[in-house]
Amino acid sequence: MTQPTIDATADLELHVPRGGDGSLQDGITTVLCRSAAVDRTEIVEITGVTPTLNDLRVTVSVRLYVHADEADDEDDAVRSAVVDQFGVQSVEACEVHGVLAE
Repeated sequence: MTQPTIDATADLELHVPRGGDGSLQDGITTVLCRSAAVDRTEIVEITGVTPTLNDLRVTVSVRLYVHADEADDEDDAVRSAVVDQFGVQSVEACEVHGVLAE
């Protein structure tokens, strides 16, 4: 049986390493897709960028497509998929738009 995919939007603060290949958007996607539960991401809006010594502190709104067990609470599943990833500092808001059948 396949896992359902949750369609959600989240406001995040994360750290994107400097010096990587690609754009800032590519760096954001790389940080978020480290989670096996994240199927794909779309950048909705970058609301802030603060340079630090080794990385960029970014506040961003993203659309996430996250695989979850059917028993999981959708909001908790989305937060859990990204909050423990290296580079993600916080999940400020999360709005679930629906669950897509696989």
